Amino acid sequence: MKRSIFLLVVAFCISFTSTAQSAIGLYQEGITLKDEKKISEAANKFKKAIQLKPGYADALYELGWCYNDMKDYTGAISALRQTMPAMKTFYKANFELGYAFEMTAKYDSATYYYNKCLSINPDNSGVHKRAGYVEYQLENYAKALEHFVNFEKTVKTEIADYLYWYRKGFMQNALKDFSSAKISLNKSLEFKTDYMNTYLELGFACSRLKENNDAINWYKKAIEIDPKSHIGYNGIGEVYRDNIKNRDMSMSWYQKTLDINPNERKANFGMGYCLNSKERYSEAVPYLKKAIEMEDTYTAAYVELGYSYYKTGNHTDAIYNLKKAIELSPKNENGRYYLGLVYISQKDKANAQRMVTELKSLNSANAASLESLVNKM
Repeated sequence: MKRSIFLLVVAFCISFTSTAQSAIGLYQEGITLKDEKKISEAANKFKKAIQLKPGYADALYELGWCYNDMKDYTGAISALRQTMPAMKTFYKANFELGYAFEMTAKYDSATYYYNKCLSINPDNSGVHKRAGYVEYQLENYAKALEHFVNFEKTVKTEIADYLYWYRKGFMQNALKDFSSAKISLNKSLEFKTDYMNTYLELGFACSRLKENNDAINWYKKAIEIDPKSHIGYNGIGEVYRDNIKNRDMSMSWYQKTLDINPNERKANFGMGYCLNSKERYSEAVPYLKKAIEMEDTYTAAYVELGYSYYKTGNHTDAIYNLKKAIELSPKNENGRYYLGLVYISQKDKANAQRMVTELKSLNSANAASLESLVNKM
């Protein structure tokens, strides 16, 4: 009896050892295939190794890597999670998990694993880049740029990624660092010259720096790449409207957008704004109404429409639209100023004075001029 038990134990040990050796052999075959860029075949070897040896952390990691490479991010997450906690201090496993979560837009989880990577190796340039991209997607631009700075400090080779430089410039524009944005965006052009968005952002940066000719030329470059995109036309229209103060030229460019898409909200607003500036208030109304139809929270359009109605003597609609603008933007100054003018026209001194008081509370430069008009009532 004892001899039989002994033989069973020996047989089990031999079987277990053989299985383990088979799993290791399959794993090694998978590594060879992976090195040969035969990713699908490698993944199959890793899966077979895991079947023979459940919880085989090294094979699970490699399988997760293969899934990421094959863009099967759900599969990658499933495999890589099983490597934990055995590989919790292995930054590559945490990186691959972070990447899979990033690619599935689960940005909080991606950030968690990228931060784990950085706690293990704070100078890993690739992790800083990916963590920066996650913050970019979350619109946490200041934090993203911190990661980009660390990426540039730690990377060992030239950054030849046009999209990296574009995103950096985009975020610098968003944070109103327009001069720095120009540097980043021009760097992007060194590596890709037909990416329309780079030209659009360069146009935007130059427009904000009042470099009007450069802004117009960058926008025209964008239009050359895609003549059916309205963004470049709107950009030039804005330069002529806000910087050069040439309303006719501005309207001609907004009209190019409307020829492509009559419902485009910014072009409709731009046309309405310019028509108001040219004292063609009745003509402005349909454009501004269309802008609001396309975006019912368009505060500036409500202000301009309210002003159009005020100038055409339609006080009821003027009050409605100006109050709507203030409701959407409680600190809106122009809405209050124009509303004060409406109340003055109606000889409603109490409400006109209320607008003066509210403008003063906002430290608005318009308060004094409106108060002067109220005092004459």
